[in-house]
Amino acid sequence: MASSIAAAAVLLALVAQAPLAHADYPDRPIRIIVPYTPGGTVDVLARLIGPRLTDAWGQPVVIDNRPGAGGNIGADAAAKSPPDGYTLFLSTNAPLTINVAAYQNLKYDPLRDFAPITVAGENAVLLVTNPSLPATSIEELIALAKAKPGELSAGTSGLGTTAHLSLALFNKMAGIEIRHIPYRGGVPSLTAAVAGEVPMTFSDIVPSMPLVRDGRLKGLATTGQRRAGISPDTPTMSEAGLPGFDIVTTIWFVAPGGTPMEIVHRLNREVVRALNDPELRGKLKTLGIDPLGNTPEEAAEFLRQELPRWKALVTEAGIKLE
Repeated sequence: MASSIAAAAVLLALVAQAPLAHADYPDRPIRIIVPYTPGGTVDVLARLIGPRLTDAWGQPVVIDNRPGAGGNIGADAAAKSPPDGYTLFLSTNAPLTINVAAYQNLKYDPLRDFAPITVAGENAVLLVTNPSLPATSIEELIALAKAKPGELSAGTSGLGTTAHLSLALFNKMAGIEIRHIPYRGGVPSLTAAVAGEVPMTFSDIVPSMPLVRDGRLKGLATTGQRRAGISPDTPTMSEAGLPGFDIVTTIWFVAPGGTPMEIVHRLNREVVRALNDPELRGKLKTLGIDPLGNTPEEAAEFLRQELPRWKALVTEAGIKLE
């Protein structure tokens, strides 16, 4: 009896101490792995949020760029990091959703190896056309493609990208066949559209808009369910005649799987607080990012829902990468 009471007392003591186990977090620098080169949208976001975490906690935040393999190199490094809250991963959805279906031998599992903190924002894709193309709306473009089956082509930033999958979904939902011309990045695909090398391209909205404003390209529609903050006058695909069309690049903050939920929630509070700051929101909109910010539980459920959706899109498009 005495031993049982003693054991119960020890257990209660451990339970009582559990909430205090991470009370000192963070007490050393935090590293944010970004799986892309410096200067890109996600990298800039990391460098905007990092100082706000430093202001909140008094600890340096270091950005660690690990580009390569469509984001997989950085994702793998983050997945293998200690789950202690001192290594975070900020990325587009590609390594967490698209690549899971597109690459054959990933070394990580997004559901097992990551603890979502929040979906920080989304970035729409814009369909732009060369002014010489006789179509001023999605409806007219679909009619033109049906009249010339297999003759039209569209550029994208490369195989397996959000832009590529936007084209694949467009073909499927519209019942048309526009050929895919992959380029080595978004800027080359835009350059090709301006030059008339391809009649249209699906592109990140930020580099596209100056070309649209200058009249060198026409912006027909964005690919998300909501109008993009950077171009509120541009209709969505749903509004333009393809209800339910929804492809955006989402930007995720995650920690290694197994990170204590107390730390995950603490990170979530500070990141969401930063995303709600009017000054930061203004800066993000100039980057083409529409700020979001949900709870860890909502982000985790969203990831579970997104995986089969992107897998279906990748399979439909026949994308296989190594």
